[in-house]
Amino acid sequence: MKIRAAAAAALSLAAMSLAAPGTAAAAETCGYWNDATYAYYSHCGPDRVLIDVDVAWGRDFTKCVEPNSKNNIGLWPRTTNAWYVGPC
Repeated sequence: MKIRAAAAAALSLAAMSLAAPGTAAAAETCGYWNDATYAYYSHCGPDRVLIDVDVAWGRDFTKCVEPNSKNNIGLWPRTTNAWYVGPC
């Protein structure tokens, strides 16, 4: 019986981790995130910054992003990551 309870708990945790982030969670996220269709970089700081964007099966690129902005940086999972490099 303990094995069944442990399996149910593990399945519940796995299901929660697979859920796509909702709009409320995405709005609070700074940095790289995705909504299972597109990849985004949300910049929460007061200045323009340069980000590096990793692209699978393509050329990586850099981009300046505006303060307090949400930036669509490509299709997910093709766009795999993005991070702060420095000021623009």
